[in-house]
Amino acid sequence: MKNIKIAAPLYILREECKKDLFSVLEKLKSLGFEGIEFLGFFGKKPEDIRNKMDELGLIAIGNHVDYYDFKKDIKGTIQVHKVIGCNYITIGGLPKEKFPDKALTEQYIADVNYIGRCCLEQGITLLYHNHDKELVYKTNGTYFLEEILDQVPAENLAFEPDLGWMAIGGAKPEYFLDKYSERCKIIHLKDYYAKDTLKIGNVLELEDRKGDKEHSFFEFRPVGYGILNIPALMKSILNCKPQWLLADHDLAYERDSYYDLKISLEYIKNLLLQE
Repeated sequence: MKNIKIAAPLYILREECKKDLFSVLEKLKSLGFEGIEFLGFFGKKPEDIRNKMDELGLIAIGNHVDYYDFKKDIKGTIQVHKVIGCNYITIGGLPKEKFPDKALTEQYIADVNYIGRCCLEQGITLLYHNHDKELVYKTNGTYFLEEILDQVPAENLAFEPDLGWMAIGGAKPEYFLDKYSERCKIIHLKDYYAKDTLKIGNVLELEDRKGDKEHSFFEFRPVGYGILNIPALMKSILNCKPQWLLADHDLAYERDSYYDLKISLEYIKNLLLQE
C-alpha cells in the first residue's frame, strides 16, 4: 500500500498553530507525516505557506473553510488555495442547530453544488467532511449525510469520511465507505473510547474535558488505541483506493499532542504494512 500517504490534521494543534504555524509544520515533518490538512492559515500569507511547505517537502492536501465564508467569496477562496497548492477544499456543513431545516438544507445543497463546480473548473476537488451531527437525523430512513451526498453530483462534491464521528453518531462506517467508495480519496481515521457508544450524548458539551458517567466516559484516543475496530474496516477503506489517510485526533487531554499524533502515525503505517 505504498501509494497511500499519511497526513496530519491541524485541529489537535490549533493552539500551537496560533502561536507559530511554521514551527508546527516543522515538527509534523520531523514526525514523518507527508501531508498537512489545514484548519485555516493563522494569519500567514498564502505565498509564505507555499514556500514553507516546499521547503519542508510537505504536501498541502487541503483546508477546511466555513460554508458561509466560502459562499461570500468563492473566487477569492479558490485562488488562495491554488497559490498554496491545495488539491482539495473541505466545505463546512450547516450548524447543528440548523438541522434538519428543509429550506436551509435545500439552499445549502444548491450552494455546495455551485461551489463544487467552481472548484472543479479550477482543478480543485470540493469535499464534505462529516461529524456526528449528520448521522443524528434521518428522513424516511435516510441519513442527513446521505441526503447531501446523494443530491450533489460526485464530480462536484467528493466525500471525506470521518470514521470515528460516524461511529460516535451511531452509524456503521463500512456502510458509508462501501456506498461512496468512488468518492473517498481522503479518509479520516479517528478513534475514541466510550463505555457504551449509544450513551455518549452530545460530545460538544464536554469541550476539552473527558466524559464522566453522564457521557459514558467518552474520550478521544490516538488512532488504534480506542474502540473503533479499524482493522475490520480496512477492506472497505482500501476498496476506496484513497490517496490519503489522516491520523485524525481531536484532543490529547493531559498527554502531549505531538506524542499522540506520533503513535497514531506509527499505528497506521504498521496497519498498511500488513495489507
